[in-house]
Amino acid sequence: MQDSNASFLKPASPADGSLKKSHLLPWVMVLGTVWCLVFLASMAWNLHNNRDTAADQALFRAEAAIGKDMIYRQLVSSVGGVYMPTDQGIKPNPYLAHIPHRDVTTGEGRKLTLVNSSYFTRLAHDQEAAAFPEGIRGHVTSLKPLRPENAPDAWEREALQAFQKGASQWVGVFTGDGGDYLRLMRPRMAKASCMDCHGHQGYQVGDVLGGISVSVPMGALLAESEKQNYQLGIWHFLLWLGGVLGLLLGYYLLRHQEQQMRYSALHDILTGLPNRALFIDRLNQRLETAKRHDHTGAVLFIDLDRFKTINDSLGHSVGDQLLREVGQSLQAVLRSEDTVARLGGDEFVVLLAELDSDAEAVLTEVQTITEKILEALAQPYRVDARELYASASIGIALFSHESKNANEVLQQADVAMYRAKEAGGNCSQFFLPSMQHTAEKRLDAEHALHRALEFGEFLLYYQPIIDIRQPGRIVGAEALLRWQHPERGVVFPLEFIGVAEETGLILDLGSWVIHEACRQMREWETKTPHLDYGRISINISPRQFQQADFVSKLISAVEAAEVDPTRLYLELTENLLVKNIDDVAGKMRELKACGFQFSIDDFGTGYSSLAYLKQLPLDTLKIDQSFVRDIATDPNDAAIVESILVMSSRMGFRVVAEGVETDEQLLFLTKHKCDLYQGYLYSRPVPAEAFAALLQRAG
Repeated sequence: MQDSNASFLKPASPADGSLKKSHLLPWVMVLGTVWCLVFLASMAWNLHNNRDTAADQALFRAEAAIGKDMIYRQLVSSVGGVYMPTDQGIKPNPYLAHIPHRDVTTGEGRKLTLVNSSYFTRLAHDQEAAAFPEGIRGHVTSLKPLRPENAPDAWEREALQAFQKGASQWVGVFTGDGGDYLRLMRPRMAKASCMDCHGHQGYQVGDVLGGISVSVPMGALLAESEKQNYQLGIWHFLLWLGGVLGLLLGYYLLRHQEQQMRYSALHDILTGLPNRALFIDRLNQRLETAKRHDHTGAVLFIDLDRFKTINDSLGHSVGDQLLREVGQSLQAVLRSEDTVARLGGDEFVVLLAELDSDAEAVLTEVQTITEKILEALAQPYRVDARELYASASIGIALFSHESKNANEVLQQADVAMYRAKEAGGNCSQFFLPSMQHTAEKRLDAEHALHRALEFGEFLLYYQPIIDIRQPGRIVGAEALLRWQHPERGVVFPLEFIGVAEETGLILDLGSWVIHEACRQMREWETKTPHLDYGRISINISPRQFQQADFVSKLISAVEAAEVDPTRLYLELTENLLVKNIDDVAGKMRELKACGFQFSIDDFGTGYSSLAYLKQLPLDTLKIDQSFVRDIATDPNDAAIVESILVMSSRMGFRVVAEGVETDEQLLFLTKHKCDLYQGYLYSRPVPAEAFAALLQRAG
């Protein structure tokens, strides 16, 4: 049956330790470490860049200040100096006293004094210092200063010496009482206009006359940088925290999904019980424990009786719910240390671990638990307003330190379960070594049947059906299956049909019988058209007839062989007729309309009902040979056969007596007006060629 989409997932039990462990946590730790390293690297890089940004901004301001000073100097120098009023605090430059026109008076009487480029720059620096006490400071200096105020400090002296060696600028960062500040200095080159003041100092045009240095306070810039660092730290922390939380969330989701997948892989989704994989794992663990500590345990293989009937008649939803109820009942009966699992379909297994060390006590304990299980399963189940009853066949296999592996123990329990089912169900059976031998023989038979189908080892024999009122007249034959075994010779169906039914091979065998019978009929019609083989009876298995496409397949086979369907008898068993009578009757009517004939095989041995005989479109009843065998000596058999003949006559059925072997039997059947017979009295089942020869002799 198909499981419904029931799901109530939960984490796998820690007891399942031998199964594959999760590898998510190590990967999460690796990714977390990588993420932290990336975070630290990003933080360090951004802090470093932010610090450099403050220095770059200070350098930019210094370059702008020096650029401005150089522009002032070039402008003033290009015009030979500028006149500025002395009444504004501008004192005459004593170093320009040798210039005749240093001091002049305007027409309005205002006195002006000549200011050269260096003097103008110093005045500008003084004005800036007065206006912005905490701002940028400029300083004009030289190794040969004319004024003491222009004397260089140690850093400026080092810069001036570097300029003489070809350096274009000099930069440094210092920390003083006022905080950090950046200093930038660029050289002043001697021009022709500079010779008026500095020519006497030995300078020539093109020499390094001195330099202009600028000091830029970095306090505000560094404060802004610290603020940005703080914000950067906060954002980085939030980003790091988000990454860590995302990683943890991803780990949780993946872990949860992994647990669900592992649970689904190790549990039956319908019932929530462990599945085969988990059960085998736990059984292997118990076997290892049994070997180490000389413990004893047991496996119970449980198969529900008649579950297929419930599932087919009431639907899969009802069957699924019943399986859930059964699983819960089993859990309620067992101990907490025991394991109950569902293998699939209606099969459950129970693992009883660490039982008593005494053999007699183990048998008693296991039998007691088994009886409790049978009693629990026998209780009515309420499913969809229906009251259902379940019973089970239970196979028991004990294991100890000598047991080899889990599959062997489970197979032994399975074999014992089939023995319990053969005993009628609703009971239990302990595994015995002889059962294994029987199971192996059955498995060998199954393999041999597969091989026989593959290599064409099956053939049909035909047993003539004789008209009692016209002795010796063949009116048809029953096609009987035989297996031409390569080693054993001809094998009768009694030895292999049971295995074919259990394994489902009966469907392939039944299909082969239909096609082979049709082929043979066509061959007789083609090669020996003068011989009338009558009607050929084919045995149809219940499982074959119950197939949904049986009617269409049968009609296709007949049409492909180009044979007349009215010459085919389909023999059904009584047991088939009592199951789903409506479906059986529908198929029979559909085939009857095509010309097929029907007979009940082995009539009187099953669950016959006059009601069924009345409802179904039957043509013939075949009296089983168990009644025919003693009709000449056993009054009871004689009475049964006579009753069948009378009833059939009244209902319009023809009757075939099977297994007729003596003249006395034939005489009785003739006396009581039986229609037809078959049996060793006339002929054993024979190959097709021999049957054709019988037809030839019969004329």
